[in-house]
Amino acid sequence: MAGRILVANDDSYLSKGLYLLYEAVRGLGEARIYSTLWPRSAVGHTVSFNKPLRMTLIKHMGYDVYVVDGSPVDALHLAVAAHGFQPDLVVSGVNVGENLSMQHILYSGTIAVAVEAALMGIPAAAFSADVHLWEEFEDPRLSRLVRAVASSIAGHLLERGLPEGVDLLSVNFPAPDNINGCVRLARAARRRWRPDFERRLDTRGRPYYWLQPIPLSPKPGTDVHAVVAEGCVSITPLMVDMNAHPSSGVEASLESLARRVEAAIGEAGV
Repeated sequence: MAGRILVANDDSYLSKGLYLLYEAVRGLGEARIYSTLWPRSAVGHTVSFNKPLRMTLIKHMGYDVYVVDGSPVDALHLAVAAHGFQPDLVVSGVNVGENLSMQHILYSGTIAVAVEAALMGIPAAAFSADVHLWEEFEDPRLSRLVRAVASSIAGHLLERGLPEGVDLLSVNFPAPDNINGCVRLARAARRRWRPDFERRLDTRGRPYYWLQPIPLSPKPGTDVHAVVAEGCVSITPLMVDMNAHPSSGVEASLESLARRVEAAIGEAGV
């Protein structure tokens, strides 16, 4: 099934991962690239409410790219609302750096594009790789893997959509030296790392702090374990609904809390 596909990322239009993903899906329909002017990693779901946005069509490495001077989510909004490009599928990535665990999912601009697409009712998938440099996408082991996986997932989503209860997919690739050719359906780990800081002094003797994440041991069945420990591609189904669905006992406790707050409001004379 041919469809309209929007390709986006958060690493800027200069990233080789963006064009690797585009090449993987371009044969499935009308594909357009919308990217950020600068790398916007770890901006999460940032939206530009307080500044005007500029969008320019450029030619880069032979590709037509709409470059936006805002966030990844801004690029999606401009594609749909300003250009009238209504995609049947949104794919984001391939991100430089894995987006494993709920920690990275919540920070990631790459995944934020897919989340925003899901809020708009558009099937979406975010792709990330356990690499540190754009040049690593040129490794044939990784590039072949990305093309095969992204093309098959995009084709499946265009043909069948997402199953009920799933709003988007987060897909992670192992590092080239760690590829084992396996695929795991895996839940997102809760945490990927714990924070630690190195204290340093600037040239004027004033202290500053440099974040140094300490990796946590991955638990079997999680996306971190699948990619880092097993060398597999992980596919993690996600839903946007963040509402808790408590059990009857927990719901009774929360109802008690609500009544306590209500009483406090009354005592305050509100």
